[in-house]
Amino acid sequence: MTHHTRKSIAVAATIAILAIAYYGSFLPLRKSQLFIHALRTVGQARSFPEFAEAMSVPLDAPSPIGQEELVRNMGNYLVNIIRGNAQNPELVAAVMQYMERYYAPILARGRGMSYEQNLFVLGTASEFAFIKTNNPQYLAAAKRYYLQGFSLGPNRPQPLYGLLDVYRMEGDLDRAIEMGEKIVSLWPSDERTKGVLEELKGDKRP
Repeated sequence: MTHHTRKSIAVAATIAILAIAYYGSFLPLRKSQLFIHALRTVGQARSFPEFAEAMSVPLDAPSPIGQEELVRNMGNYLVNIIRGNAQNPELVAAVMQYMERYYAPILARGRGMSYEQNLFVLGTASEFAFIKTNNPQYLAAAKRYYLQGFSLGPNRPQPLYGLLDVYRMEGDLDRAIEMGEKIVSLWPSDERTKGVLEELKGDKRP
């Protein structure tokens, strides 16, 4: 091996190490720092567009890892925005569109370590969006996300409780009772769901 070849290999190795450090360490760290900064500033936002502008900085920052976690944290934050506001269809629509924009690539992959949790966040957001606006498209979306989660984890509490809520809102007593009974069979100490079941069965009696 010639001196020139050894030097070329050394240079290539150095570049590779720097690239790994840049993409594997610096970019994720920078993305996290931007997200922390955004969380500190969004509380001062006077409107949802201002919130979205601040939050988009870390969400749009390039990084090979960390995006899904940040999107999920953002999603939980937006659920609280929907839950905490009075009936405001325009705000709810803007929040849901913003959330769906960043969740679209995650849903397109259809997998991931926290994929079921992502479905639950979207289902919860859609459920509260329906409660706030009475728009049936949000209830249909919540049902779709919860059913996806149920198909992946039929004994996980999030989709079970979510579907119980959805079926009650739809007036589908049979399926609501089915979900309630499954929940109680898995968690016998859940007195709240037992009470809901009694109400549902009472409503079903002629």
